[in-house]
Amino acid sequence: MDERDERRGDVQELTDFELIVYETVAEIDKDGGAADFDTIGRLVGGPEEDLWAALGHLVSINHVHSTPKGYVLGPHDWAP
Repeated sequence: MDERDERRGDVQELTDFELIVYETVAEIDKDGGAADFDTIGRLVGGPEEDLWAALGHLVSINHVHSTPKGYVLGPHDWAP
C-alpha cells in the first residue's frame, strides 16, 4: 500500500503554528499548486527551524506530502 493512502493523524494534535502552515499549503494546493518552502516561509513567517519542524510533523502524520515541486495536501475528507 502506498504511504499516501495511510490514515492522517488527528488535527487536534497540531499546534497553532502547524495549523497556519497547513492552511497555507491548503490555500496554494486548492488551485492545483504546490507550496515551496520559500513561499510558505514568506506567507507564514516565523523562524526557519520552526517552519521545517512544522512541515516535518505535518508530513509525518500524513497531512501534507513533499513533492519535487513543493508541499501538497495529503488525503482529506472535505470538499475543495
